[in-house]
Amino acid sequence: MELTSEPLPMYLAKSLTRRLIHASGAIRGFRFANRTGLRILMYHRFPEDSKGLTEQCEYIRRYYEPVSLRSVSNWLKSGVSLPANAIAITIDDGYRDFLLRGYPVFQKFGIPTTLYAVTDFLDGHLWLWWNQVEYAFSHTKLRSFVLDASFGGPKQFSLDSMQQRVSAGKAVAIALTQLDNQARLRFLADLSYAMEVHIPEDPPETLRPLSWGEVRELALRGVEFGAHTKTHPILARICNPSEVQEEIEGSKLRLEEMLDQPCVHFCYPNGSFEDFTDAIVELVRGSGFGTAVTTERGFNFGGADPFRLRRIAVEPFGATYYFRELLAGVREQ
Repeated sequence: MELTSEPLPMYLAKSLTRRLIHASGAIRGFRFANRTGLRILMYHRFPEDSKGLTEQCEYIRRYYEPVSLRSVSNWLKSGVSLPANAIAITIDDGYRDFLLRGYPVFQKFGIPTTLYAVTDFLDGHLWLWWNQVEYAFSHTKLRSFVLDASFGGPKQFSLDSMQQRVSAGKAVAIALTQLDNQARLRFLADLSYAMEVHIPEDPPETLRPLSWGEVRELALRGVEFGAHTKTHPILARICNPSEVQEEIEGSKLRLEEMLDQPCVHFCYPNGSFEDFTDAIVELVRGSGFGTAVTTERGFNFGGADPFRLRRIAVEPFGATYYFRELLAGVREQ
């Protein structure tokens, strides 16, 4: 049973409603009502056990029509129609576990995928900054940590258990997304000293990126690649417009150099509407991209802005009631 803070009667009522929706087949009605809406799913990581992702792909193949992001771009530009209940699969960041555990399952079911790569991550210049934060909290010998007021605090975190450490690391990483970019970088530069922990230069095996050779091989097999900036900053928190431009155009140029083909898809880091501005959208458009995706949840219907596409965040944990409801549009978009 899921843990919930809701009063028991309300939780039971919602649980009963959910069961009725699925048992009665009402979910088919939601799926039919939203049949003209494009769903773009957003994945990040893939666990060793692929059973959940396999179950999701089976469900997608049974009730939806997978399409490539290239087809989505053509639909938005020229009005070429998409099939009813179209669905596109995207993966953010560029972790190697996509190659090992995600791609084989999507390939088995013939489902096209697009991966948005953080190019400095693939180049080995860095490992993703929130992973460094979580690593520091998981490995420090400190028993507590106070987040300074200048970095989103003041707030004290107890670090007595691993669960507390994981929660604290995630909370601090989220807090850092609200800071201006220079403040975030200062925090990260001082992280090892502040947490009294050594952060390796290279990420642990479980957090490794794809190599460029692997990227090229995946591209030859039909995986589309899009740009996700060079270092994954929150673009709206960068004060210098030239830095924003370098993050966007630099990642595009690096992908084009390594793949010898145009890069036409972009993904805003963090991706909520507050994480990028109208000026940033115009910069993405002017850089030669054809689409850009956000993390704002929802479907995309005819006439959608190709540079503010909505997505649905999912984890590869099976075709649960929650997963089915998201895809059908039962839940608020």
